[in-house]
Amino acid sequence: MFFNLLFSAIRRRKLRIALAVLAVVMGASIATSLLTVSFDINEKMGRELKSYGANILLLPSSEAAFIREDGLYKMKTIFWRHNILGYSPYLSDDVKINGEEIALSGTYFEEMISVPGEDEGFTTGVKSIAPWWDVEGDWPKEGEALIGVSVADKLNLKRGGSFRAEFGDSSAVYNISGILSTGGEEDHQVIVPLKDAQELFSRKGMVDRVVVSALTTPEPDKKIDPDSLPPEEYEIWYCTPYISSIMLQLEEAVPDASAKPIRQVADNEGKLLGKFQGLMFLITAVAMISASIGVTAAMNTSIFERRKEIGLMKAIGADSVQISRLFLAEAAVIGIAGGAVGSLIGTVLARMIGVWVFGAHINLSPVPFLISGLLSVGVALLGGMLPVKQAVEIEPSTILKGD
Repeated sequence: MFFNLLFSAIRRRKLRIALAVLAVVMGASIATSLLTVSFDINEKMGRELKSYGANILLLPSSEAAFIREDGLYKMKTIFWRHNILGYSPYLSDDVKINGEEIALSGTYFEEMISVPGEDEGFTTGVKSIAPWWDVEGDWPKEGEALIGVSVADKLNLKRGGSFRAEFGDSSAVYNISGILSTGGEEDHQVIVPLKDAQELFSRKGMVDRVVVSALTTPEPDKKIDPDSLPPEEYEIWYCTPYISSIMLQLEEAVPDASAKPIRQVADNEGKLLGKFQGLMFLITAVAMISASIGVTAAMNTSIFERRKEIGLMKAIGADSVQISRLFLAEAAVIGIAGGAVGSLIGTVLARMIGVWVFGAHINLSPVPFLISGLLSVGVALLGGMLPVKQAVEIEPSTILKGD
């Protein structure tokens, strides 16, 4: 009997129900698309932000003067090894060039690193973690160098020329493969392959710092002290890609190094990703509230038209609970139908947003569908609360008299 009344009411008021379903469809489609984008795009945005600078710096520990180059591959063996997008070690010191004291640094430009247990090697260096480096010419090979634009102007050095760098009793001649412009300290340096710098400085296999680009999750506002955490919370913290937990794992993998965050990059990244996700949730909330208002308006009109029907049901014995169940069931049907259709439309919208706005393929997840479906039913029921309250307050004697 209950279901006969429910489906009969829906059939007789197809237009009203359709309008209410449409309101939920609009809210659910926006919610599904934005939640899908929000859950997936954070990783893609994180990777994009890494192109603007590394976020972790490794320096020699207090017990070491340098970091051993041959142990750096271990960074790709930590728990969050796939979050290490790239790294570049440096060895720097001042040299004499044409009688002027100039900083000379050796680093990786594009180096293939072998990782035990991995079938394929890992390519890393400044070409991958610092793509903003503007090189006029070619990247250096052995015996070649990049000249910072300020050094080139100061010493009147040009691409295709050469120079001699002197360090104590050692010296080396480098051909200039290109002129480097970064807008940073590299403009005032000479950059050579790491092995050339190690040979010139007589520090074979040593580096004095390593910049690391890691994909991280924004940390909670409250600072976490890992040493004070109970074992179960420590395990959760350790297995979450916070910058602090990744730094600890890097120090465990490379014991002669001490990890420090490059705060300007790490903090801004976390704030940007947090604000982006907050904006997505805010828009989703507004869309679902609008859907709830649409359901309220449609059901208000429906109940106004069905006053005599409600009065008759009460007159023959229906109580407030039964009346409420009937109309809330109608709201639930609206929520389920709108949520199902809206989720499908939202999936298409998410793909379109990913390609058109972010230039990335959005990976689908069941979580946004589940959340959107629950929200759709929830807002439909919420939107039906006020109309249901009005329905149960109808006095059958007044309505049936026609007053």
